[in-house]
Amino acid sequence: MGLSAAMEIGKNGLNIFRVASEVTSENIANVNTPGYSRQRVLLETAPPTLANGFPLGTGVKISTVERYYDSLLQQQMIGASSTQGYDTTKSNVLQQIEPIFNEVINDGLGSAISKFFASWQDLTLNPSGTTERQAILTNSQVLVDNFHAVSSTLSDTVSIQNASLVPLVDTINSTLSNIAQLNAQIKTTELVNGNANEIRDRRDQLVRDLSQMVGITTTENSDGTTDIAFADGGLALVTSGTAGVFSLDKSYPDHFVVQLTPGTLGGSLTTVLPTTGELGATMALRDTIIPGYKAQVDALATAITTQVNAQHTAGFDLNGAAGIELFDSSATGAATFEISSLITGTSQIAASSSSVLKGDNGNARLMSGLQSQKFMSDGTLTFNGYLDSLVSGIGLDVASSKTIVSQDDAFSKQLTALRESNSGVSLDEELTNLIKYQRSYQASAKLISTATEMMDTVMGIIR
Repeated sequence: MGLSAAMEIGKNGLNIFRVASEVTSENIANVNTPGYSRQRVLLETAPPTLANGFPLGTGVKISTVERYYDSLLQQQMIGASSTQGYDTTKSNVLQQIEPIFNEVINDGLGSAISKFFASWQDLTLNPSGTTERQAILTNSQVLVDNFHAVSSTLSDTVSIQNASLVPLVDTINSTLSNIAQLNAQIKTTELVNGNANEIRDRRDQLVRDLSQMVGITTTENSDGTTDIAFADGGLALVTSGTAGVFSLDKSYPDHFVVQLTPGTLGGSLTTVLPTTGELGATMALRDTIIPGYKAQVDALATAITTQVNAQHTAGFDLNGAAGIELFDSSATGAATFEISSLITGTSQIAASSSSVLKGDNGNARLMSGLQSQKFMSDGTLTFNGYLDSLVSGIGLDVASSKTIVSQDDAFSKQLTALRESNSGVSLDEELTNLIKYQRSYQASAKLISTATEMMDTVMGIIR
């Protein structure tokens, strides 16, 4: 090996440790960049050469610049994000509707039911009293207003969930398109032996963001791309550089249908039913959870209408006429619950159980007694008991959802901590590496300087 070979080794060392320092600098600069995976330079011995029949090393070369990446951890974070997105969205919406059922802070529906039947109890003390009869009509209207308020809140929440599908689907489509574009860039870059580590990081971060919005499964390909499939049914969302598209069929009034055009050649438009992620939670809240609460409120309104009207029509008013329905029997639920239009005055309140005894309170006592009878849930609950069961059920749902979200957050933080320990940047470690590469760079420069001095000595001898 001649002096020129030594100088070549020194030159390669300068280039390589300069690159190593640049990689370290990149890590330090991105210490706070979300989704960034630290990189390292892998060095290996350069191919040896023969000198006088003996193999001699030719220095060092860069094998690759790799990023610290754990594919299993990525899969776990994707699954955790989908679950967290679903549970968080559900919890937030349930907390929004909980106040309408808060009987402790507000005089809500339960209080209105109690006051309605209490006014009938008051009427038994003075069956002919105008004030007591007016109190029944007033409390009837309060009951109507409370049913309307609860029904309106639930219906508005359903409408909000339906409307929120529009921006959510747009965001999902934008993310799918960006992932497909990054896939294409990664494939192109690595085909020419380029380094696509930073592009991979951005792509993987977008995949995790996507998983929070909709349930997905991923497959990593040998060309560096990641294929993404819809968790509910397996339709392709991203295939290499091709992205699928979610859309909404708005032909149904107040009820958007989610559809998907797969990210494959020749994929046809398909109706899908998401069950995970924010999209799945929004669909469940709109189609199942909130309508379930509303159906129970409607059942209560219908039962009160039926039982009150049945008893009221069995009595007689102040004029001795048979009682008429107190609530509109054509109502189909809480939203249409109303005082009957046939009631025009207090004299029509049927307090008597006799057509000739106008001061009788027999029917008023029976009307008051309806509150303690078990008409709900197959004869197991009273009106108030049924409402209490509904309110406590919603309270338990809210409390449970908060607990689940806390557990999701803790698990997500644990996975993030694991990722940071594996892929995150440690400034202490990077600064140590920087000093190490600086010293190696100085040593390579010293090698060149030494070889130069030796060359000058030889040239001096020749002269």
